[in-house]
Amino acid sequence: MVFTGFSTDRLIGLPSELFSEVLPAITLSSEMKVMLHVFYRLSKQRGTPRRVSWEELTHDRILQEGLRSISKTRSPEELLDEGLAAAVQRTALLHIVLPGEGRIINWYLVNTPLNREWVTQARQTQSVVPPNPIIDDEQYGTLLALYEQNIGLVTPMLADELREAEEQYPRVWIEEAMREAVRSNVRSWRYIRKVLERWAIDGRRDEAHRSARPIKFEEYANGQFGGLFRRGSDESDL
Repeated sequence: MVFTGFSTDRLIGLPSELFSEVLPAITLSSEMKVMLHVFYRLSKQRGTPRRVSWEELTHDRILQEGLRSISKTRSPEELLDEGLAAAVQRTALLHIVLPGEGRIINWYLVNTPLNREWVTQARQTQSVVPPNPIIDDEQYGTLLALYEQNIGLVTPMLADELREAEEQYPRVWIEEAMREAVRSNVRSWRYIRKVLERWAIDGRRDEAHRSARPIKFEEYANGQFGGLFRRGSDESDL
């Protein structure tokens, strides 16, 4: 089957060290495929720390097919084990064994400062951690489309910030914060982010309460948050 091209111009962000230090040193095809697929799986998750289990990887049809193409005599599970072991030995991935619901779970995380700290604490507490929820690609695509239709161009950096916001706040908050920006004629991600942060601290009032207390534009524009109330798109704003 001939590959016909990618379906989107929005690219997945990856750490530069993956290309400058890790990938050039990899010689095993299994490690290469496993490393890239782990990043792909983690990019789909909400919550922190982002982690993937052995069971999730063994049941991943795309990864299993990719590993089968490496060898016809070795099983995908054997190649997965080889790839993970090599990545952990290289310290590109962290490995921790924790109790699950009546079983033991092998978790794998990307080696970052925050993840190293979490692994140290988790080894001490040995508490059960559930899998992270998965981001719905279709809903995320709808969120990006909503932003572009009402606020402005979604750059790769801004797409990452939107994904992070979706991990932190309910989706309905993000959509309503966009509407708030449109109503106030302040089409800026910085403004939307400040709205979300304010709701997280003070709570989000319902529509009826907000309509009874209209925003005093002049008071805000001349106050400490006046910089947020400038007109313009995110393209010139970030």
